Amino acid sequence: MDILGLSGKSILIFGVANRKSVAWCTAKQLTEAGARCVYVVRDEQVKQQTAKLLAGADVYTCDVEKQEEIDALARTLVTAGEKFDGLLHSIAFADYSQGIKPFHETPREAFLQAVDISCYSLVAISNALKVVPA
Repeated sequence: MDILGLSGKSILIFGVANRKSVAWCTAKQLTEAGARCVYVVRDEQVKQQTAKLLAGADVYTCDVEKQEEIDALARTLVTAGEKFDGLLHSIAFADYSQGIKPFHETPREAFLQAVDISCYSLVAISNALKVVPA
């Protein structure tokens, strides 16, 4: 029973990294409801790491920290004739390159990068994807 009306809908999913990803768990439910999920991962390395998990699905790459990659993704989706009924933005980033620290020890630069990737990327993606027909 498709109580949410998702059968036959196409959803663009950002944020799958592994089986524990909120994006993956949500996409699994969307697929079970009859939706077609198209995935966007950060880079080729993540694409390779998730290849088995996302087998058979369309998977694109886009580093949302780079506006030129967001714009290129939008152009690619238009060229491919993709049309979407929804978008799932499930991107979360934290810089652990200096190890795990208490929140209050987060350097300003690392905090701003986390906000850019985890939050502002939704605005950037939404603006770029306005050209992709629904």
